Amino acid sequence: MTKENNGDPKQQYCDILVLLFCGTTGLNNSNLLGSDESDVVIIAWQLIDVNVNKTGDIHYIYVKPSVERSQDHAETTGITDELLEEAPPFSEAIKQFEQTLRYELNDQKRTCSFTLCTDGQCHVRQVLMPTAVRNESLLPEFFYSFFDLKKEFQKCINRKTSNDADKPDIQSSTSVENMLDLLKVEIDDLGTFGVDQVRKMSSIVQVLLSDEYSHVFSVPERIIGNFVTKPGCNTNELVSDETVVRARGLPWQASDHDVARFFKGLNIARGGVALVLNNQGRRNGEALVRFASEDERELALLRHKHHMGNRYIEVYRATGDEFLKVAAGTSSEASDFLSKKGDGIVRIRGLPFTATSQDITTFFGEDIPVAHGEEGVLFVKYSDGKFTGDAFVLFENEHTAAKALTKHKETLGTRYVEIFKSTAAEVQQVLTRYNISGNVQNMTSKALYQVFNFPGQSVPLSAPGGLTVQQAAPGALRNYIRLRGMPYVAKAADITQFLGQLATEVVPNNIHFVVNAQGRPSGDAFVQMITVDSASKACLDVSKGGCHKKHMGTRYVEVFQCSYDDMQIVMMGGTLNRNGTIPPPGMLEQQRIPVQTPTLPQPPGQLQFTTIPTQPATLSTPPSAAPQYYITPQGVYLVQPAALGHHAQHIDLMQQQATAAPTARFLSYPQLVQNVQMPTLLPPQPLQQMQTEVVKFACGDYPTMSASIY
Repeated sequence: MTKENNGDPKQQYCDILVLLFCGTTGLNNSNLLGSDESDVVIIAWQLIDVNVNKTGDIHYIYVKPSVERSQDHAETTGITDELLEEAPPFSEAIKQFEQTLRYELNDQKRTCSFTLCTDGQCHVRQVLMPTAVRNESLLPEFFYSFFDLKKEFQKCINRKTSNDADKPDIQSSTSVENMLDLLKVEIDDLGTFGVDQVRKMSSIVQVLLSDEYSHVFSVPERIIGNFVTKPGCNTNELVSDETVVRARGLPWQASDHDVARFFKGLNIARGGVALVLNNQGRRNGEALVRFASEDERELALLRHKHHMGNRYIEVYRATGDEFLKVAAGTSSEASDFLSKKGDGIVRIRGLPFTATSQDITTFFGEDIPVAHGEEGVLFVKYSDGKFTGDAFVLFENEHTAAKALTKHKETLGTRYVEIFKSTAAEVQQVLTRYNISGNVQNMTSKALYQVFNFPGQSVPLSAPGGLTVQQAAPGALRNYIRLRGMPYVAKAADITQFLGQLATEVVPNNIHFVVNAQGRPSGDAFVQMITVDSASKACLDVSKGGCHKKHMGTRYVEVFQCSYDDMQIVMMGGTLNRNGTIPPPGMLEQQRIPVQTPTLPQPPGQLQFTTIPTQPATLSTPPSAAPQYYITPQGVYLVQPAALGHHAQHIDLMQQQATAAPTARFLSYPQLVQNVQMPTLLPPQPLQQMQTEVVKFACGDYPTMSASIY
């Protein structure tokens, strides 16, 4: 409770100062208090009327700690175990403190305002605020403003000695004992922990209020109660390196509000929590946090290895540039979305491509209203306007957003969707990333434009964008699987055990783990299978005999089929999802090959193919009577001329029927090695990827093909 002084340096901010001391079971140095995450064991205080410089009685309350303390602490403080055993828990002690304080204020027989005053910042910012979070209790409003006696003493002495030649060097870390020495005040200890500290503070304040110093307590420290999630910076803003930290080891589901609660008591700048995403667009357990001042950043570093739930969080120094790279986006669409009123954001993944804003608002229903209706939904799209399957949804507050998480893995349309907590910084990161990805050219796999000069066949190859013949590279062979969501401690042996019988179809020494930018496991891995068929089997749902959503330890793992080129893009920092690949900035996206699908023979003895329409290909030479070689994701095949007929076009366009004949031979990989001399341009690794069993086209074993002719 305070009175208005509008920051007038000549007018006292309040009528009463409440000198407050908090003692813990750990370090009780005023500069390190709370840095060891210890429990509060005593709260002591005394009132002093700043108008008449008169003190009241000293009061104290013991607080029962949640864990046992050391024997050294009992000997140092003189607080017995019996006293703590009978003491109230923290939340009850705060209520008793407030009640006793207000009773004493009522005895003043007048209306008066009051403000806390502590020996440094730690008592309130580093002890009471974090303890309230751990105990899930609320502190009264008057805890959110206080005077720092160290700073007030520094201001007073600097003002009084501004013209002195031997001006003392007063630091903000000056101890109470040093202040007493400078003021030439002697105080005898009574031997009561907490009470002695309050007595010393009281003596210092009384001297500062005396006519000799006439100090005015005018501008208190303030703690921001509610974290503002909206972005507060742009790419052109200068962010001081002395205000930013990196928090590492966050739970994957942690939101920016969770990070703000971890740093409770320290003022975080507007939009100052930016969760970091990895190259796959998933959170990597880190956050960059920008504080309002350098002092609060230094206090944040003292929370190194404090706990968020059951996990300890590492806190390190970071730079302003690092913060801007994550927090400041360039997407105007994201900025418009975030400018709307609402403090809770969730991210939805796995939406049907036909989903609309109305579908999403209907999905959450009236019990979980979306802020601004359909305007509170932001779909994530590629630069060409295609839907990625992700969307961000805005809610009025964090409580409503938490209720939205209860819809996790419920069905929307024909698909179940995943819902996660999100942040303003994540919205900017995701939207900016897709915009950047759309502005770079497509990346071309090195293997895609290899020239294969087989005997009896010569096909010219043009530059990207002007291919005369549709190519299918060995790197496009989908005989790889991607494991996503593994435990971070997973090893190769865990993967082979996870695959079960399918582990016998893994190519030796071809399990590749994906690490993040810090060199730590990301929970993803790629595994090369001997055949495409074995890769397809591994990707089946666990209920159908596959490994998709099968548990590895305590986590279920998702399994997706992919190619060597897909793996290479991820290894180089790109993104792979069910819609395709997104290259890292500055790289070219992999050239996509139209999918061609064979149907069952109609009538028997013939092969019929359908294809996505493509530009007609031109050949430098007409079909010859030489044997024709075909490379597909299923292998390399040889078809004798009699199988084509004089009027059949090349099978690379798949627009004509190819009459099956007894003379047609389909070569598997071993047969290919014996019958075809491979060119030196073909690297060994892609050659291994073409291993396959003999393909049976007529049985429709391979419904998806990207066939090419050479």
